[in-house]
Amino acid sequence: MAFVADTLTPLVSRTAGSLRPVALSTPANLAALALAGAALLWSGNFLAGRLAADVLPPATFSAARWLLALALLLPFTGREILARRDEVMRRWPFWLACGVLNIAVFTVLIYAGLAHTSLVNGSIIGAAAPILVGLFGWLLLRERTSARSRLALAVSTAGVGLIVLRGDLGTLARLDLNGGDVLLFCGIAAFALYAVLLKRFPSGLSPAAALTVSIPSGLVALAPVALWEIATLGAGAGRAGSMALLVLYVGSLPTLGFVLWARGVGTLGPTRSGQFLQLMPVFGAAFAVGLIGETLHAYHAFGFALVLAGLALRDRRLPAPAPAQL
Repeated sequence: MAFVADTLTPLVSRTAGSLRPVALSTPANLAALALAGAALLWSGNFLAGRLAADVLPPATFSAARWLLALALLLPFTGREILARRDEVMRRWPFWLACGVLNIAVFTVLIYAGLAHTSLVNGSIIGAAAPILVGLFGWLLLRERTSARSRLALAVSTAGVGLIVLRGDLGTLARLDLNGGDVLLFCGIAAFALYAVLLKRFPSGLSPAAALTVSIPSGLVALAPVALWEIATLGAGAGRAGSMALLVLYVGSLPTLGFVLWARGVGTLGPTRSGQFLQLMPVFGAAFAVGLIGETLHAYHAFGFALVLAGLALRDRRLPAPAPAQL
């Protein structure tokens, strides 16, 4: 978090003895703004998921989101995909796995979890994604990890555990876990598996084109569940306007966040860029308290502090994976 603060502070401060603001047009400053903007837009995705709980069921909401995202991405990525169609067709099992994990499982579990827990909880649990990516990289790819990295994993896991247990160890003994928190954690785990899959089998496509190619298989996986939801649960009656606004947001602006993220990583690199993900719980807590009136508890603060401490302890010699879509 220190790097993020050191990078952003000059952007909002003025030089001593001068009224002139610091120039924003340097590549590093623009990259920092792009990364912070991506974190803000992805935090808004969590907020939208919380607001959609009473309006749209999770698979239907996710399917609508990705249909719109596909329509927005294709005009920009279609030419590249056509030019490399042989590679795309040859690696169809890979794209199928990416679509199921990221487009279907991850987003549905996140939206389903947010329907049963607070936005604050969701934002803090989501901050553990880089740690889970490191854990799965170690378990599945046999990546070397230092003692510092293992300590970072333990500290951040303790922070997430504190949130899930609501600050009470007796919750575990009573098996009184919040189902929404468990769903969120499983969703983040699915995303971590997806990130490790991308690392194990890198693609020659640009990140935007790779995301575009994976969306159709995810939509196919989502379709039966979404149709079942529509037939049995329906959608919020008389709330067409709210549904349209929520779908418009999650289908467009988080996708723009992906573009901003790629711009920032291209300048600052994946390791330093990964630290900007630590802004998401900050934005999420601000949205939760300021917009929907949630209450912060002491265990939120302690859990968040442990997650941040674990992220700060990570071995900086290992590049932090850049998220494809949050």
